[in-house]
Amino acid sequence: MSKANFVFHGLFPDVIDSKETTPKQIIKVLFDVEFNKEFHSHLLADIELMEDDGEFEVRGQLPFSCKDFSSAAIQYYQYAMGPQANKISHSGPKGPSLATNNVIRAQWQVALDASAL
Repeated sequence: MSKANFVFHGLFPDVIDSKETTPKQIIKVLFDVEFNKEFHSHLLADIELMEDDGEFEVRGQLPFSCKDFSSAAIQYYQYAMGPQANKISHSGPKGPSLATNNVIRAQWQVALDASAL
């Protein structure tokens, strides 16, 4: 099995209107990946906190198969939200929650097992 080298760059919110009483907040994850000597830049995945069970759901398509990608995206989210986070807020001071106007920049790398589709 080959390795895919992921470099995560940042998180930003994307509010999705839903027919429910409160709109859903989806977190977009920006990353690059190198796999089999091919570089894929500026890829996006969505992370959503499922209110029913408190678990995360990760959605996104990769140009190869990587079963551990969802776990890595969640680890990156938790890393970026930690005390070393770099929030750029145009609406006021930084805070522990991910408000709709914040962008979080934090570099994080990981190599994961992957295979061609």
